Parts: sequence; C-alpha cells; structure tokens
Amino acid sequence: MKRIYIILALLITTFSGYAQYTTNLVIAPNPPGSLIEWDSKVLTFIIINQSGAPGRPAILKTEIKTLDGANVATTNLAKARIISFGVGSTVFGPGDVLPLEQMVFTGKYKTTLDRTGKLPADNYQLCVQLVTPNDYQPLSESKCRNFNLAAYQLPIPTSPLNESIVALDKVRTTVTFRWTPVTPRPAQELVYRIRVFEVLRNQTPVQAMRSNQPVLDRDINSTTQYIWQHQLPLQFCSADDVAEADSLQKGGNDYALVNGLTAYTFVWTIQTLDRNGHAFGDGNINHDGISEPVVFSVDRRPIGAKPAFGLIYQSR
Repeated sequence: MKRIYIILALLITTFSGYAQYTTNLVIAPNPPGSLIEWDSKVLTFIIINQSGAPGRPAILKTEIKTLDGANVATTNLAKARIISFGVGSTVFGPGDVLPLEQMVFTGKYKTTLDRTGKLPADNYQLCVQLVTPNDYQPLSESKCRNFNLAAYQLPIPTSPLNESIVALDKVRTTVTFRWTPVTPRPAQELVYRIRVFEVLRNQTPVQAMRSNQPVLDRDINSTTQYIWQHQLPLQFCSADDVAEADSLQKGGNDYALVNGLTAYTFVWTIQTLDRNGHAFGDGNINHDGISEPVVFSVDRRPIGAKPAFGLIYQSR
C-alpha cells in the first residue's frame, strides 16, 4: 500500500508539472550545417506557463539523435542553467536550447564538430524537455522535431582543365575560369574565392600554393565564371630556348622546364564561403571548403615551332 501511495504521489507531481507548462518546438527542416550559425529563425522553443502564478524553476534538457536512434548529443544537466518563469510565454533561441559549451557530443560527431564546427550530413531528431534542477524529473512533455543536414558537393573546376596545355596566344590578355556550382543548391548566397599561383621552376604545385603569393585572389558572388584580365608579362620564348628545351628533354633532364624555357605553369583552386565569410560545406567534406587544385600550363613556343611534347610542369 505504501508503494502505491508513493507511485501516486509521483504521478500527481508529474501531471501537475505537465499541467503548468505547455511547450512548442520549432526548427527549420534544413538548417545550416554550422551549429554556431543557428539563430532564432532556425530554432525556437516556446514555454507557456498557464498556472497564473510564477512557474517552478527548471532546466532545458536537449537531445540530438539520428533517425536510426544513434546518440549524437545531450545536455550536461549538472552544468545546465536554471531558469525561472513568470506568467505567460517565454521564448528561447539556440543559445538556450543548444548551448554548445553544455552539450556532450559523442564519438564521430564530437570529432567532426571539433574539426569543422559542423555535424556530418544526415537526418536528425532534436528533442527538448523541461526537467527539475536537482533530480531531473520531467516538468513537461518531450517535444521532438526532425531536421536534415544536406550533403553538399563542392565546386569542381572545369576550365582550364587539370593538366591541360593552353596556347599562349589564347590567354595573352585574359583567362576564363569556370567551375560547377555547389550542389544541391543551398538557400543562402555563396561566395566563391578563386586563387591562382604560378608554379616556378623546380617547384611542385603544392609547393607553389604554400610558398608563393597568388597572382590572382578574388571573391566572386554567386556566379561560377570569372574572366581574368591579367597583367602578367606572358611572352613567347625564342628559337634558342626551344632548341635548348628539346636538347634537355632528350637528355633526360630530371626537372620540369617552366618559365625560363617552354611553358608557364599555374595552379588554381576555388574556395566556397558562406554569407558570413566562413568555409561552406558539411562535416563530411573538406572543412576549408577548397576544391582539389587544378594545374594548367601555357605553351610559350611560337606557332610553327611546336613539336609534340608532354606536360612539363613538375619533376619526373
């Protein structure tokens, strides 16, 4: 009989808490991948105290799971802020519902969040509930909503193509760069940052990107093409240079011939940025938002002095 009384008392306490608070959770179905970018337009939790008197102190318990049930994150209730409620409605945003400094992320989700500030692309469920500060007993129903973090494909440079050789007379004053857009198309406007580096003699493209100043560094809004009206002193090489290059190649020279003899060589990348200037993407892809580098060469030999030869920009 005593056990029955205890159970009844707990049920009465629980139902009285539920009766005091009505809650509603609203979350955008496709929020930004970066959790720090969530604002009140993305996530709100509304609490209505219908008792007519000041509400009981409570803390917000938040859980994130994948739709197949894997645990992603939960509030560290011991560190959660205690909230006092007046009469009527109180609206909370992401900073209260999902305080990152008080959330405990698990496994790969923690690793990805620490590295990129984002969760991997997946389908998730977010649940929020009011609980008591000391023993964490429920004061409201748990409200849950699903959301999706889309998997994005970063831009792919398409022109000039990787390992292509372009005739100097075609790019003497302008070079046209093209790339594919981010897919699927995100709701926000994106910025594409194009960077071009010249690869000097005996350098690899990676070394050029790390050591050299870019000859082009430009931010482009939305569009996926840029016509570069450069001021580079691109010049045809002389007949003596051509002869020397052919001689070195036949002799099995260990290094590529660039700039001084038969070709100028460049490496270019596209970096995708969001509206706040942060690298765009999700936790599954390159966290700096930079495409794979593309290398192309500009053939310096005059027309009529072009025996067949392979791409010559790097060491063999």
